[in-house]
This record gives sequence, C-alpha cells and structure tokens, in this order.
Amino acid sequence: MLKKSALGWPKIAGLGIALVVAGQFSGWNFGLMAGGWLNMLIATLLMALLCGGLALCVTELSTALPSAGGVFVYAQSAFGPFVGYLVGVACAIALTIGTGAAATFICAYTESIFGFGGWAVKIALFAVIIGIHLRGVGEAMGLTMVAGVIAVVALLTFGVAMAPHVELANLLKMPANAGPAISLGGIFACVPFAIWLFITVEQTGSAAEEASDPGRSMPRGILAAIGTLLVTALVVLVCAPGAGGVELVGSAGDPLYAAMASSNVYGEGSWLAKVIGCGGVFGLIATFFSLIYAASRQLFAMARDGLFPQWLGKTGKRGTPYPALLLIGAIGLPMSAVDPATVMLAVVLLLNVCYLFIFGAYLRIKSSQPDLPRPFRLVGGKLIAWLGLALTLVVIAACFQLDVKMLIALAVTFTLCILNFALRTRLPTPLETPDHA
Repeated sequence: MLKKSALGWPKIAGLGIALVVAGQFSGWNFGLMAGGWLNMLIATLLMALLCGGLALCVTELSTALPSAGGVFVYAQSAFGPFVGYLVGVACAIALTIGTGAAATFICAYTESIFGFGGWAVKIALFAVIIGIHLRGVGEAMGLTMVAGVIAVVALLTFGVAMAPHVELANLLKMPANAGPAISLGGIFACVPFAIWLFITVEQTGSAAEEASDPGRSMPRGILAAIGTLLVTALVVLVCAPGAGGVELVGSAGDPLYAAMASSNVYGEGSWLAKVIGCGGVFGLIATFFSLIYAASRQLFAMARDGLFPQWLGKTGKRGTPYPALLLIGAIGLPMSAVDPATVMLAVVLLLNVCYLFIFGAYLRIKSSQPDLPRPFRLVGGKLIAWLGLALTLVVIAACFQLDVKMLIALAVTFTLCILNFALRTRLPTPLETPDHA
C-alpha cells in the first residue's frame, strides 16, 4: 500500500510546480521559431486557460475520488474500464517518455555551464533520482519541493536581471521563414510549444491518495501551483527573447542561459548567467523528479487494478512502487536519445487526448453523480470544461506536425496495449477492485 497522509498542501504545490517548471527553462522557446513572439504570447495565454481550467476540474475530481491513478480513475468512473485504461496508458507513456526529454534539457544546461553532459550525466540522473524515490515519497517530494523553490527563485531573479535589457524591437522581430506577426496560422504553430509552459500540472491529482486532508490540501496546493506558474511563464516569455532576441532564444537548448550569456546582455563569462543556469538545472531536476513520481503512481494504480502485470503493482517496505520506478528508468533513458522537440510533441499529443476524456469525465460525473461528496466545488465548472474541450481539440490538431516515425511508434504501442487489455479482461479470475480509501 502507498503511504497515507504523507503530503500537505505545500508539498502538493511543490509537486505541481515541479511537474511543469522544466518547461519554462527549455522547450517552450521552439514556439518562437514556429510563429514569432506575438503569436507565441497569444498561444501562451490560451494554453494558460486550458491547463488552469483542467487543473481546477481535476482538483474537484481528486477530492471526490482520491486515488494514485488520478486521471485514469476519473475516466474509468465516467466512461467505463476501456476508456479509463486508454487514458491511463496515454498518461503513463507521456510521463515516462517525458523523462527522456527532461534529461536531454538538463544535459544542455550542464554542457553550457560546466562543460560536461552526455550519457554519463543522463545515467547518473536516472540512477540517483529513482534511488531517492525508492527511499520514500516524503523524501522524494521534500527534495522536489526544494528544487522547485530554487527554480522559481531563479526564474524571478532572471526576470529582474533581464528586465532592463528588454527591447520591444527584439520581441517584434520575426524569425526567418515565419509568417505575419499575428495570424491564426502562427498561433496554431505555436500552440504545441506554448502548452509546454503549463502542461502536466493536472497530474498533481495523482497525489490525492497520499495527501493529508485531500479536501483542503489538494485545492490549496493546485491553486498555488497554477498562480506561480502563470507568473513565471510570463517572466520568461517576455524577458528571454526581449533581451536575447527571438532567433537566438528560439533555437537554443538552454534558452535562459543563452539569453543571459549573449554578447548584448551579460556575456559568456557572466557569473550571474551561470547562477541562473544552475537554477535551470534545479528546475529541470525538479520536473524530472515529478515526472517519475506521477508516472510510477499511474503504472502502480493500473497494475493494482489488474490492467498491467501484477509485479508492477508491488510496493517495497517503504511504501514505494519499486518495479514501476525501475521500468520508467528502463524506458526513459533510451528516449533521451530522441530529438527532444519530437518527444515534446508526442507528450503534448498523448496528454491532450487524455484531456478530452478528463473534461468529458468531469462533465459526466457532474451530471450522473450529483450527490457525490465534493469537498471542493469549482465555480462555473461546466463552462470551464466546455471551453477546455474546444481548446484541447485545437492542440491535438496542431500536434500533427509530429514526426511520422513517432506517430507510427505510438500507434504500435497503443495496439499492443489494447491487446493487453483484451487478454486481461478475458482472464478467468476477476479484476481486483481498486481500494481508493
């Protein structure tokens, strides 16, 4: 069994921030090259509405149906075992392969700041962070929160340091081969990268089963995370390209460090650029921690319900799902060899397919189970869910600029997972009933 009442609202907020904050140090900047700054700004505000609304819907669901399975449990409750299974699989795959992109971005920063990176750093990251998770959720989340706080401080310091160097001309200069400064096509092209500033914050719902007093701690933690992330997203979106230039920042693996170290700002040898770069490493490590946490709980919950092999549903003496943690390392490490932009688009596509069903589950559970105890109720929840559904369809359509090979790999993986579901639901022994108490 997982350890109960291990997480208060500050650790939940730290988890929510840490899940996302790496996306504010790397990845989002590719959108600048896709459509320019103004289109990216509009896309970012739209994605803040989408992810903020989704997180609040998940907050209500997580307090009504607290479970380590998170979104998988909500989809299952609303639409039945098969849809719940597909949503759980999509989330688990997205979070697991996302660890590969996070490791790649960490190496980009360590290479620029310290002069070393590559496979040695990637292997050490997976070994050390999975090892800390194996020791216990309290230890892992405590370190995640510390790393997340350092990352947020680094982002705010970055904003203060870069603000005097921001020039409107830098922001409005369009990159080569980009279209008009503001256009639907430009916004559409930016969307899959703009969402990277907020994506996965809804996975904080997986902490509900281990939260102390979920009805109070979950909404407080998630709301704190959303507010913090919106502020830091706007800081990096204005200050990095505004000082360093759209083309320099838009093509960098370490955009914040690249902006500060540019010749017209602080220069290569700047100690301040290196300090902020170190903050970026902490932020990326925080997200790395959180992705492993959320993915392992997703795999554990589905295995516990009989939808994955039973060995994935085992926990050690410290109440941690060690087989799921080891499997994530075995998949995530090789994925770090794939182009991070391709991995990002795959993660965005998978998670937004899940988002369709999460918003749908929210609406359906709201209507079909009106008497379900809800310690937290979202004001205007149905309107927010319908708006979120519309925005999610836009994101999914935008993701089909994805590499064809990756699309084929995802299709093959899902086919195998559907076969797994068909075999397991035909087994003579009934599925175990999940314990969400």
